Amino acid sequence: MKQAASIHPGQRIHLAREIDRIGYMLVSRWERPLAAHLLSLVTRMENLVRAISLLELAKEARALAALLEQWLQQPEAAPSERVRYGQLRHHLGVVCQLGLMERQQNLGNLDGLLQPGAEDATLYMWLPAGLDDGRLQRQLACFGFEVTVMSQAAKLAKALQRQAPAAVVAFADFTDNDPIRQLASAISSSCPLVITSPRRDFPARLEAVRMGACGFLDWPLQVNQLVDLLSFGDIGERRDPLRVLIVEDMASLAGLYSRVLAAHGVEAASETNPERVPDRIQQFNPDLILMDMYMPQCNGIELAKVIRQQRLLDGIPIVFLSVEKRQTVQLDALTLGIDGFLTKPVAPEELVVTVVNRARRYRKLRSYIVNDSLTGLLNHSHLHGQLDSAIERARRAGQPLSLAMLDLDYFKQVNDNYGHQVGDEVLLNLARFLKERLRRTDLVGRYGGEEFAIVLAGTPADKACRMLETLRQDFCRLEQQVGERTFRQTFSVGVSSLASAEDATSLVQQADETLYRAKAAGRNRVECYGG
Repeated sequence: MKQAASIHPGQRIHLAREIDRIGYMLVSRWERPLAAHLLSLVTRMENLVRAISLLELAKEARALAALLEQWLQQPEAAPSERVRYGQLRHHLGVVCQLGLMERQQNLGNLDGLLQPGAEDATLYMWLPAGLDDGRLQRQLACFGFEVTVMSQAAKLAKALQRQAPAAVVAFADFTDNDPIRQLASAISSSCPLVITSPRRDFPARLEAVRMGACGFLDWPLQVNQLVDLLSFGDIGERRDPLRVLIVEDMASLAGLYSRVLAAHGVEAASETNPERVPDRIQQFNPDLILMDMYMPQCNGIELAKVIRQQRLLDGIPIVFLSVEKRQTVQLDALTLGIDGFLTKPVAPEELVVTVVNRARRYRKLRSYIVNDSLTGLLNHSHLHGQLDSAIERARRAGQPLSLAMLDLDYFKQVNDNYGHQVGDEVLLNLARFLKERLRRTDLVGRYGGEEFAIVLAGTPADKACRMLETLRQDFCRLEQQVGERTFRQTFSVGVSSLASAEDATSLVQQADETLYRAKAAGRNRVECYGG
């Protein structure tokens, strides 16, 4: 135990880098003295990490040492360049990467990145007593948020200790005795802080930034603006983390990269079999693919070409993570549409920053291309493409799938009575409502005008109808704002499923027919095909 305490992580990291440097000299040219030197470094690493119980790294170091010993015991024969590029490079990549990023290293010191664990449907609201009559709570509840209103500092502090919410929304007037000044530091250190204030001047906004707030909204607080803030940007990313698919034939390395990314709020999944990658992409819907360049079944370039063959997968960024150090090979990969190249061993900071920045950019660009410009939901063409893929997966897995067609009732009267700007706001409110209330696996798009479509994978028709009925009842309670006045809006729904439809065309046709039946029966209702 005393020996373990005396070993600094920097020793292991320095040794890993030296093994990498000498090892790749040996990959390029075989020299027995160089191989003997590398063996001494690897043996030293094995002894070092075994003493501090990093058994996975010790095992890999022993495998590399055994390979070098085998070669050195054959004085007349030298391993070919092909063998060195295959076996030696593989073992070097594993040992050096584990040595640089083993889990005992502190990975929690990267600023500005995500921290996981917030409850995405819980909000704490700090409001002076008597400032709200419960309307905000009722309206946010329709969007699926559980809101706790507090006006005592001790109560808020205890609540933060028990559970980190999606955000704390705090009223501030920025006076000298404003309680939020003292509370802000404790709040922003555990979860996002959103300030709402009757003040709109620059000094107030600057003070909010200095208090650690990541959002600033006018008071009286508009529910739709708060829901938007909770859905996008840093807060939205906390609630819907970036997703990265790691394709790596070494499960130990894939697990290591996953742990590093997860420590910074990225949801990572791994796949060791290239044949399963296209299906995993469709199931997981990643924002980026981190792929090893050399795998036994096929190389990364071949797999990338397979992925790029499929239209819906063509734009996903692919970053190679490989022991390949030859610049010509890296440049060839980049010319094929690969989005980046990280050379093993990669430092955790470089891995996280590269992955997060590229994944964020792709998610944003994808939203511009596939989403409706007004509502932010899937547009008509991409919804159809996703529906075809979802049906194919459901058929292959023997799972149910339902489609709901939804239409706002008497929407023309909204535009005629209140104007198209208010009509657009109603469409936006419905889009916000559906995005908040539906599951992440559900697909929701604007089908056209005031008509929306929802694809519910893994859901039979009867369950889909119950889900839509709950949504219908809750949406009726939402207040639509027109200046100082409010009104309520309803919608009608028709539901069909694969149990009665053969393909996407018949599924849409049945849902449309059922929607027409719901509207003919008086609107503001849910009808199920065949029911």
